[in-house]
Parts: sequence; C-alpha cells; structure tokens
Amino acid sequence: MYQPVTKRKRNTKYGNNNWFRYSPKINRNVYFYSDLEFDHSLLIEFNRNIIDFCEQPLHVRQYINEKYINTIFDMWTLDSNKQEVFIEVKYAAELDPNSTDFSLRSYNQVQSQQLWCEVNDYHYEIHTDQWIYNNRLYIKNLRKIIPYIDKRKPKNEVGTQKILHYLSTSGKQTIGKMEETLKEMSKHQVRELICNLLFDGVLCSNIDSCDFGINMEVWSVEP
Repeated sequence: MYQPVTKRKRNTKYGNNNWFRYSPKINRNVYFYSDLEFDHSLLIEFNRNIIDFCEQPLHVRQYINEKYINTIFDMWTLDSNKQEVFIEVKYAAELDPNSTDFSLRSYNQVQSQQLWCEVNDYHYEIHTDQWIYNNRLYIKNLRKIIPYIDKRKPKNEVGTQKILHYLSTSGKQTIGKMEETLKEMSKHQVRELICNLLFDGVLCSNIDSCDFGINMEVWSVEP
C-alpha cells in the first residue's frame, strides 16, 4: 500500500546510522537510519501477526487546527485483522521532560503525528527503546538469524522434509545435534533451513532465552 518516501545515501546527515537489509516478509530491501529503527524492524519482521509493513511510509504536510504538520512516520504496519498502524520509533528519554536527554523537537513531532492520526482515523503507536530492548538476547538472535532467510532463493524442499522428519521422530533437539546427525547437509544448510522454518512458524525454539548457536533447541509446532 505504501512505498518509502525517502532513501538516503550513507553520507547524508540523517539519523545516527544507516542500515539496509532484505526483508523476507515484503520481499524487498528495506532501509533504516538508526540502530534503534533497525532493531525495531526485526521485531516487526518476526511478528507473524503483521502481514505487511513499510519504512518511512508517509510524509505529511498539512494544516490541522491552524497548526502546520510536517513529519515523516518511521513505519506503517498492517496486521492480519487489516488494522493499519503508523509508528514512530524513539528513545524514551527524548520524550521525558524530566530527562537530561529530553528533546522538544521529538516531543513536538510525536504530538503532531498523533494529532494527524486522530483526525484521519488511524491508529498510532510510539515504540521506544524500552519496548524494543525488553529482551536484548532476542534482538541479538534475530540479528543473527535474519541473514539466513531469503525468500528469493528456490525452496529446498528435500532438506526441509529431512529437518521436519528428523524432529517428528526425535522430538526437541539442539541445533548442534541436528548439524551432527544430518551429515548429508552442510552445517550452513541445516541452519538456513531451521531459520526459514522458524520464520515461517513451522518450528519453535527457545530463541528468547538461549544464544543462537549449537545449544539452541528447536521443535515442531504442535498441529
């Protein structure tokens, strides 16, 4: 529904870092301009209730109640219930008047965005670092897993069935044990297949409590 309104080059003065990656959910490269935005995007990517998203989706230039609003939202999402949400990603301290890092610009920005969404009947959310980094290990693991997932590549049906058959007969297993047992595939292939099955919701894991690696456990989702 939306396309990014801006793509900045790395040498432009915008944000405090520049990231781009492939998104398996929307099948294109996505661009982010801070570490916080990038890590936030991973939570969106792996939230299976969200079926579509767009970074930097809309540049609003409009007068509302005699107030001129000129702002770009950080993200738009669409969930499985067809609910659209505009999102701004911010450090919580920037929005706290009692903090030494309080930013009047950021505060006014979210107030303007909220007003625009209310007038235009959109849902609006502010996602802060406190919410994004509620589980830092989970974010760390998502950063490691996302490079393995590329929906542009042909699906390895044979390897997928081997993974699923192994888990159906042996039950919960560590990645290390699977790499040792499934010797007809390389360790990279095993991890790539596991990561794709995790992303698709076919497998579960203790991703929120164990480092991604040989000790992480995976198991089949109950039918």
